[in-house]
Amino acid sequence: MLKIDKTIAASSRKRALTASTKAFLLFAAAGLPLISAQAQTVTYADPIVITKGGTYTGNYRSNTSGQPAVLVNTNEPVVLDGCSLAGAGNLIQAGEGANLTVRNCRGQGLAPSVDNQAPGRFIDSYRAQRLVVEHNELVQTSGIVVNRWSGTGGGGQTLTVRYNRVRNIDGRWRNGGSARSSFLILNTVQHLAGVDVAYNEVINAPNQSLVEDNINLYNSSGTADSPVHVHDNFVRGAYPFPATDGQFTGTGLTTDGDAGTMDGAAAYIEADHNQFVSTCNAAMNIAAGHDVYYHDNRLVTSGLLPDGSRLQATYAATAVFNYYQQLASLFFNNRIENNVIGFVRWGANNPFPDRQDLSPGNCDACTGTVHLPNPVTLATEDNEGALWAQKLQQNGVVVGPLGAAAPAPPVVVATGQVVNPGFEADGAASGSPTGWQTGAGSDAKSIYTESFAGAHTGTYHATHYRYSAYEVYTYQVVSGLPSGTYAFSAWVKSSGGQTAAQMRASNYGGPVLTADIAATPGGEKAAGWVLLTVANVAVTNGRCEIGFYSKADANQAIYFDDVTLAPQSAAAPNLAPTVALSAPSALTLGQAVALSATAADTDGTVVKVEFYNGATKLGEATAAPYQLSWTPAAAGTYTLTAVATDNAAASTTSATVSVAVAAPAPAPVGAGTNLVANPGFEAGGLPVGAPAGWQTATGASTNDNADYTEAYPGPHAGLYHGTHYRPDKYEVYTYQTISNLPAGTYTLRAWVKSSGGQPRAEMRASNYGGDMRVANLGTSMSGWTLVQIPNISVVSGRAEIGFYSKASGGQWLYFDDVEFVLQPTATGANTVINASFDDDLLPRWDPRQWTTQAFGATRIFASYIEAYPGAHSGLYHGTHYRPEAYEVYTYQTISNLAAGTYALRAWVKSSGGQTTVQMRASNYGGDLVSAAVPDTPDGQWVQITLPNITVSNGQCEIGFYSKASGGQSFYYDDVELVLQSGASAAAGATASAAAIALAAGSTLFPNPADDQVTVSVNFLQSTAVTLVVTDMQGAPIARSQQQATAGDNQFVLDTRNLPSGIYALQIQSSQPTLVERLEVRH
Repeated sequence: MLKIDKTIAASSRKRALTASTKAFLLFAAAGLPLISAQAQTVTYADPIVITKGGTYTGNYRSNTSGQPAVLVNTNEPVVLDGCSLAGAGNLIQAGEGANLTVRNCRGQGLAPSVDNQAPGRFIDSYRAQRLVVEHNELVQTSGIVVNRWSGTGGGGQTLTVRYNRVRNIDGRWRNGGSARSSFLILNTVQHLAGVDVAYNEVINAPNQSLVEDNINLYNSSGTADSPVHVHDNFVRGAYPFPATDGQFTGTGLTTDGDAGTMDGAAAYIEADHNQFVSTCNAAMNIAAGHDVYYHDNRLVTSGLLPDGSRLQATYAATAVFNYYQQLASLFFNNRIENNVIGFVRWGANNPFPDRQDLSPGNCDACTGTVHLPNPVTLATEDNEGALWAQKLQQNGVVVGPLGAAAPAPPVVVATGQVVNPGFEADGAASGSPTGWQTGAGSDAKSIYTESFAGAHTGTYHATHYRYSAYEVYTYQVVSGLPSGTYAFSAWVKSSGGQTAAQMRASNYGGPVLTADIAATPGGEKAAGWVLLTVANVAVTNGRCEIGFYSKADANQAIYFDDVTLAPQSAAAPNLAPTVALSAPSALTLGQAVALSATAADTDGTVVKVEFYNGATKLGEATAAPYQLSWTPAAAGTYTLTAVATDNAAASTTSATVSVAVAAPAPAPVGAGTNLVANPGFEAGGLPVGAPAGWQTATGASTNDNADYTEAYPGPHAGLYHGTHYRPDKYEVYTYQTISNLPAGTYTLRAWVKSSGGQPRAEMRASNYGGDMRVANLGTSMSGWTLVQIPNISVVSGRAEIGFYSKASGGQWLYFDDVEFVLQPTATGANTVINASFDDDLLPRWDPRQWTTQAFGATRIFASYIEAYPGAHSGLYHGTHYRPEAYEVYTYQTISNLAAGTYALRAWVKSSGGQTTVQMRASNYGGDLVSAAVPDTPDGQWVQITLPNITVSNGQCEIGFYSKASGGQSFYYDDVELVLQSGASAAAGATASAAAIALAAGSTLFPNPADDQVTVSVNFLQSTAVTLVVTDMQGAPIARSQQQATAGDNQFVLDTRNLPSGIYALQIQSSQPTLVERLEVRH
């Protein structure tokens, strides 16, 4: 949101014209030209001050940020019609009482002439009495500011902004910071009737613009009978700089303001039939005021730049939120109705995956929304452009200047670029080339541009020449440069013989650097342009002065053309590649192993990696990933190496890796016996309506035959599986009760398939001494998928397990190979349930097993789990965050703990600045204890520990507490409550006897993956393995069946057909499922 003159501190961020920006400029394909066509040359006059009313037509330019091109200094009616304006400062500035009409004008913002200032406004008015802005073109300005008002609203004394074509609202400073800028901001324009903002076309290209709110209505209002009317506008683009940055507070349209009285608040505003496309953060927000009505708008954001890269700063399309915490008497009667919305926020799910059409908790007043179906793509955005072009045609509306041909825009320089590098900007030979200056004491007549003898490229080149002795220096200052090493280059020719003929780089933070311009064989008129470079210009102050110096006798000349100042890549001798070999340290004879090498070459490419056992070559790989499948022929110890060779024939041998190959041993018999009766539905040897060991409960209108066993369309194993199905609507529960269970922690798992779409389809565990646990089966699963509910703490001596469906006709659920097994518990074992926040396999406000307590005005949404910006392990972590002040506590109570001394640990990150942020333990038989969470400004995960928690009552409440100002964040992950010492010997013996052979962990290489990824995982016994790739919402996308042996295993998963993106990889086996984060990048 925008406040007048509020600025953002300078930063070192930089951006050149990227491929995404260039693609954005092709938006003309939808009928929307980025700039005017049919350009003609313009001659500009000096700035003008208007002191009398009348109609003015002319071309005016100011090169100084502090001087407007046109200053209106009269209350008499003034019309600017058909003007061409250019300037580093405001193009039009109007004072109190102005009565101004601006139509058919073209305004071009130029680079600021001073630091800490943005390009000028197209119009900057203060207390105008009448303002009409129609059929204009605005390019690279910081928009229109209407600051307060002196008119009455009657007799035409109102504000009209219509039919304007706008390109690249830009608040960037030349030295790296920015000021908040809008296409249109009304600042304290109050109780004004008749305001009309309509049919404006605003396009902001990524990385070539920096807009805050495209339209901001700050403490501004219409009247109850005549609200401020914003309608039928098209806005595409609202991005941070660079566009992929994760922080941005701009929008398409926002009502704003901190007024404390009804008279001063934003009010009586109606916005309808607008299109807001590709806006980061939000499209339309109501952040302040009363009687604001948004309806029948189209809000479409794909979350993508034109080159396909993801935007990181999208949040939600629309919201009604009291940003300034105004009294209820000031913030009321605000509505958002009947809008068409498709707004992508990666990782969200509102109402569809990767969508956040409505702001969670801030859209009670949003009704009648039409949600576009997924996917929302760049093509969806482009279709909005086509709809806009169609609307203009159907209504006979033309945006931009009418009639006259467009003038050629003046040379515009983005910060960090050379102005007029090829000396073509003036369109003719010139004695004062645009963008270049002549040094003090120079002979000004000895510098000019010409076409004589031919340019290096184009038509013109620059020349130093006089028929008498002369001295001249031609230069410009390039600003907005990030610190770094640059090369100043130009194509040159010289007659030779001068006392001095040089290229110079200076005022960059170091000494003057020069390169002499040598004589060209045959003289300057001969062919033979030479590229000359001043290298190693180490810029430290954000700018560099580049220039050409001559001290010469009569008739001696230099020519120069095509000047560049660019980051320098230093040449270096060839460096040998790096290589590291990874392989399991032990395996069983007959087991194949994937030898994997990580190889890279900083100054070339790796052409091959060879794998050796001692001096014996085992094989080679010529492309990444560098892998070789190898099966040892005999038991023993092998010494392996990898040799990487680069494109210059340099090679490097890795450190040795020893692999011990053992003869196969009998498979161990593990604990964890399956306690389910008839788990595979094979009892009886035929399909039945009442499978042995299982019971059925049905809904009031459901027949008993809604569950049964069958062979169709194929079981997970054996001959039969369980089925829920009816051609008509049904409700059924298939279950069994397992009795005589010792107290302990169990896992329920089963292989399932599902049609998806059921109102409810669940695997359940209940009546075990705790709350019912469920796993959702309502998503489509066309292949057999292993689903599990871990950490079921049985204290009642029994557990009820089952499958429940409440479904429409034709929807089905299959289940097979059900297991209920005891998990291990021992000293050092983690007792926290859902400790890494990955059990739900998707982001949630209410992660499984955790409870949230919000204090005061804080909403429960201050606590949630998410993937951004990366978990400590797995996919998700816990988060405390709100944009406003909040106080929240997220906790769980762990029961059935043996008496003893425990340690609570977690991995955390914190923005810092909170009043309080703590990890806590309580209700364990002693006083509440806490550990303060440290600030982690470098963004690194750190582990904190709360030791010596003496549990005496069989339970412990653990949690995380935050009391913070708005915008402060706290992340936590991988929480552990482990027994230090003191548990009874009997408890330890029971835990050891019940231990299950668990996987030791898994790794993925390479990750990110391109064509394939190798999954390395260790098992203590042989098992069937299923690799399931799911999207971030848990929907299966790919599946691979494997067989694992005891020890280290490597499985190669083909990722060629997976689109680039982030996935979850589930490693399903007879042991607890492992989950890894997998990134595919083609």
